[in-house]
Amino acid sequence: MDSGPELCESSLAQRRAAQLPKLRELMRRPKPDSVDITDGNGSDPDLDFVYADCDVLSAELSELYTYSELDDFALNAQAFKKYAEKRKMRPLWATLCPDHQKTIALDLIETLEAVQPERRLDTLRIVLYLLQGAFLDFSGGGDKDQCLEASAHNAFFLYEAGMLQALCTSLMVEIGNLSKEDDMARRDSGNDSAAALNRRRKSATLADNQPLRLILSALYHLIEPMRRTDLRLPAEKKENYDRLRKEFFMELGQPIFASSEPLTVVLFQMMTSFCSGSNPHFPMKKVLLLLWKTLLAWLGGWEDLRRMKDDKRKAAGLPSCEDTLTIAKTMKPAPAPHIPSLGGGQGGDPDGGSAMPSGRRRGRPPLARRQMACVSSDGAKSPDDDDDEPQGLPDAIDDADDEVMIDVSSGGKTDTPSDTSTVSPLDDNGNNDGSGSAGDGASSRRPDSPAPQSVPRPPEPPTAPPLLPKTLPWKPKVRENEIEQFLEHERAKFFDYQLPGDAQTVFGLPQPIHQSVAALRKHVYVSMTEQQIKTEERLSKYCFSLKETEIEETPAEILYRHLLPNIPQYMIALLKIMLAAAPSSKAKSEAINILSDVLTPETDSAQILTASGSSYSLDASSTPANILEQSVRVGIDVNRHKEIVVKAASSILLLLLKHFRLNHVYQFEYLGQHLVFANCIPLILKFFDQKIAQYIQSKNDLNPWNFPQAVLHYAKNESWPELSLENLELSDTQAGGYYVWRNLFSAINLLRILNKLTKWKHARTMMLVVFKSAPILKRSLRVKQALFQLYCLKLLKMQAKYLGRQWRKSNMEIMSSIYSKVRHRLNDDWAYGNETQSKPWDFQNEESALKFAVERFNARRYGDMIQSTSSAEGLASWNFNDPEFQPYDNNIVSVLGAHYELTDRFKVNYEKWLEREVFRANVDWDQLLALNKGIANQ
Repeated sequence: MDSGPELCESSLAQRRAAQLPKLRELMRRPKPDSVDITDGNGSDPDLDFVYADCDVLSAELSELYTYSELDDFALNAQAFKKYAEKRKMRPLWATLCPDHQKTIALDLIETLEAVQPERRLDTLRIVLYLLQGAFLDFSGGGDKDQCLEASAHNAFFLYEAGMLQALCTSLMVEIGNLSKEDDMARRDSGNDSAAALNRRRKSATLADNQPLRLILSALYHLIEPMRRTDLRLPAEKKENYDRLRKEFFMELGQPIFASSEPLTVVLFQMMTSFCSGSNPHFPMKKVLLLLWKTLLAWLGGWEDLRRMKDDKRKAAGLPSCEDTLTIAKTMKPAPAPHIPSLGGGQGGDPDGGSAMPSGRRRGRPPLARRQMACVSSDGAKSPDDDDDEPQGLPDAIDDADDEVMIDVSSGGKTDTPSDTSTVSPLDDNGNNDGSGSAGDGASSRRPDSPAPQSVPRPPEPPTAPPLLPKTLPWKPKVRENEIEQFLEHERAKFFDYQLPGDAQTVFGLPQPIHQSVAALRKHVYVSMTEQQIKTEERLSKYCFSLKETEIEETPAEILYRHLLPNIPQYMIALLKIMLAAAPSSKAKSEAINILSDVLTPETDSAQILTASGSSYSLDASSTPANILEQSVRVGIDVNRHKEIVVKAASSILLLLLKHFRLNHVYQFEYLGQHLVFANCIPLILKFFDQKIAQYIQSKNDLNPWNFPQAVLHYAKNESWPELSLENLELSDTQAGGYYVWRNLFSAINLLRILNKLTKWKHARTMMLVVFKSAPILKRSLRVKQALFQLYCLKLLKMQAKYLGRQWRKSNMEIMSSIYSKVRHRLNDDWAYGNETQSKPWDFQNEESALKFAVERFNARRYGDMIQSTSSAEGLASWNFNDPEFQPYDNNIVSVLGAHYELTDRFKVNYEKWLEREVFRANVDWDQLLALNKGIANQ
């Protein structure tokens, strides 16, 4: 726009108004009103989003690569061509016979152990090319589904040949090589170690980790197709593939050949090494994605969790319970919360403008946004608007672009409450003509003509919304101790006496109390957590006489045992990476650099990115066109890169919490405590303290450059696809409202993590209040997706009693949504209780008791593996597995009657043992009798 620079004289406004290439124009184009989910109007479309373990295969594979790695696809294909020429064969993998393919696979595995780095690098490129589907086979034609099927088939084939362990061994070799190089660089830096470390962090680019990126990508291509059961594979190979998949899952939990740890622990160790600055060149996005998919394959996804939970409850004699994800699929999202304004409590825009209860809202166009950035910010503001502005967290980002306005200047008719409650009448065929006006619909028939007899319709008022079920989606729950508390309160009220520990006696209480107790008992829910806590209390009370039964060796138990010594470091590293990838994070000199697999040496040296690392802004007057186009491409790539990092990190945390919770509650609590101590709660709130609706709609994808579209285009044309507005806006045609799957998936994961950390923890709930999460969660309810809103409402429900009556009074829409969508606890006074005077330190005793119980559990079960730093009466230093504390059987009948399994070797050499240990043994019987004389006298 020509008038853009005239709005403000600042250089920032001039750069925003500069004429940029098509990519920049695409980024600045406003989204259509039909797909804008930032509106507060209830008529906006719901998001047609299906929450699952992960996205479709093509999307998951494309997110592994950055757009800066586009040329690597061509290098991989060229490496295979050279290999084919050397062996005098056609460079078409699919045309080779199975025996020839197996010979090549074994040769590649052997070459991965070569001493020369160049040979190993070329071999890795060939392996990755095959796992990418050998896309040169589709030069004559083929779509992306065929390429993905070929990729999955090659993954099974190479795994059967032994490629998994070969790649894991190569991974350990490359980690060692990078560590040696970094050690040498630190020694060369001399006294200026801090400055040298900072320079190495900032200068990490794609050129520094080529072999490591190839290995991680190959492992990812191997794991992702093999763990999926929804792929279209040949029916005749299904049985063989199922067998290979089971073997693959078992092998993931075994230590790799080059290390004593499984692959999962090696990836965790790479995270801590990266965050400590020892290896700043590690490609963290690939590490996180591979770690996530490894956990998903080894531990299982949401459906596996539901099945395992039902099996555990059935084994414990408990009934199965409802699954949150299953029921949430049938729920409708709640309307967006009402936004107060200066207009006497009536609905209006958050800017405090004219109040129109049901006007059409739309996003402010880019011109108006630039005007707001240049004018003074001293205008009047409603005090109620503070609830809808980002606040309460440090470094909160500016929310000006997230505000909405009411369309009062349009000439069209404005919707009113009466308009929204009417529908178009039916024509003679019983169809709705869609006119929206009762008069127009009736004009198609004469006033004096009778209604058709074939379609008799009784007179009834028209209703626009569909009929909703009259029952709540969840069954209420009551815990056994809540019934006991209820009876204690009633006994004290009527008779002023107590029966501690008695939840059965109702003698003397009025009949309504009997009915209340019966209603409570009807909805009693016994969780696995309660049973595990009771068992742990008995084991701790009788630690010398009562021993735990054999511990089931589940994948979660094995993983916890491997992670236990370093769980605090792993969690801190994961949260550091999430902080560096947060959309609202500011540039800090001490922040880690997670862009080593995005930036090339050219882009890094040209200083295309600004200091923030996430924004891109250049003066068009002094920048060549190709550099400007490159800066826009890198800016899109950086934003996409950070979104994928958040997606992977949130999925890892949620998977660990869910599986540890199912395995043992104290494993979950130990992990959760370290997340809370590492400030995970304010970090998640910082993530939502942004334009969350716009974040879910962000456009940071270049579809033609995604895998496998880009490689198929290269195979057919030997060139990369050109970008244009037509092939970049394919995603705008999605039905049900536009959204980005990975961003909505990440947001739901973070909400679930926040719920897991704060549920039934009063001190942590008070942290939500202290960090002012209520307005943040209220703003998040604009996203019209049922599961997303459900977890937002859960978080609001648990802190409602601490927010006071005034907050509940002014947010009755939210209270109604909580009542209709969140499960009820019959004794919970969340909607009426007032605890506004409570402070976080009022509940520290609960946290201390929980920490003591967790340390006691770890000391009892894993005492020989950990060195606790706690001094809680020395319990953490006890070794409950010490043989001196084991029960000793001194009953001669039971000892002689015990059955021992003798090995075959002992049975063969029994006579030799008898000769050596019995016949040749010299026994001083006089001394033996003298020692036992005192016993005989007693």
